[in-house]
Amino acid sequence: MKRRLFSYNFILIVLLFVLMGIIIMGNIPQKENEFIHVGIAVYNMDDIYMQNYMEQLQDRLDRYDYSEKKVLYEILDAEGDLNRQQKQLQYMCSQKFDVLLINLVQPTSAAGILNEAVDLNIPVILFNREIEAKDLTISDDIWYVGTDAKAAGAMQGDMLTKLWTEQNAEVDHNKNGKLDYVLVEGEETHFDAIRRTNGFLESSSDINPNQLENISADWRRVLAYDEFSKLDKEIIENVEAVVCHNDDMALGIYDYYKANQIEIPIILGINNNSEMNEKIKAGEIYGTVDNDIEGQVTYMCNLLDSILQEQTKDFEKVWYTKPHAVIQQ
Repeated sequence: MKRRLFSYNFILIVLLFVLMGIIIMGNIPQKENEFIHVGIAVYNMDDIYMQNYMEQLQDRLDRYDYSEKKVLYEILDAEGDLNRQQKQLQYMCSQKFDVLLINLVQPTSAAGILNEAVDLNIPVILFNREIEAKDLTISDDIWYVGTDAKAAGAMQGDMLTKLWTEQNAEVDHNKNGKLDYVLVEGEETHFDAIRRTNGFLESSSDINPNQLENISADWRRVLAYDEFSKLDKEIIENVEAVVCHNDDMALGIYDYYKANQIEIPIILGINNNSEMNEKIKAGEIYGTVDNDIEGQVTYMCNLLDSILQEQTKDFEKVWYTKPHAVIQQ
């Protein structure tokens, strides 16, 4: 009888300790609840613009504090490879992040990953490389934050139009009455590249500039240098303006003229990265368009906060910063 009573008491004591353990463990904050988990996919960290973008974004996320939770983020670099990014995005979905921030290698590939994220109830903020409007309708929990590519191109056209109108005698070196230029585009079929070109052509139509050549350099400085060097030497030596879809390519054109000791024509870029800005201030490059990275990052982080609070009704599906011109003084 005593042995049986001892057994019952022992079992009760064990159960009591188990119950106490459960209560204690329940009051200890669990690791997965200590953080907001954010997955960040970047098309190519070799892109100077994206390096600057990520620096500002990380700085904001490191200081972020929502409901006493810190952001724990993981950045995956696709290195410009679509297949690599698709695998990375599948991995991110499998990790069930609270929010995904995605900068796509190929915007036309958006639908697949967006549908997968929707199935897993993961909100998505796309940034910097705009997708087709129909893909944004896949879910209410998909947003785009970036710049209006057409507006940026239009601003380049406005800058060139103003310069030609005010200083055509100095700009028109061959005295043919036309502004002779070369257009250096990003990826040939990329939405942003197409929109920047269209914006430039429309806004500069009043002066009817004369396009001598059109080359594509995949947004890259070295490739812009190489592709430009293949042009006819007479074009290179006599072109009056070179209009580039981003600063990296504009700096590649600058590098070519400096390396070959040829007088530098008017060069226009887009992004206003630090090196470009320095050369504009020094009077070596004419101008660029600032796409306001800080404004994009601020809006994206505000949107992230509202997603976590489930209060996104005041946020637009597509939000653009307002570009502004930066030119020689």
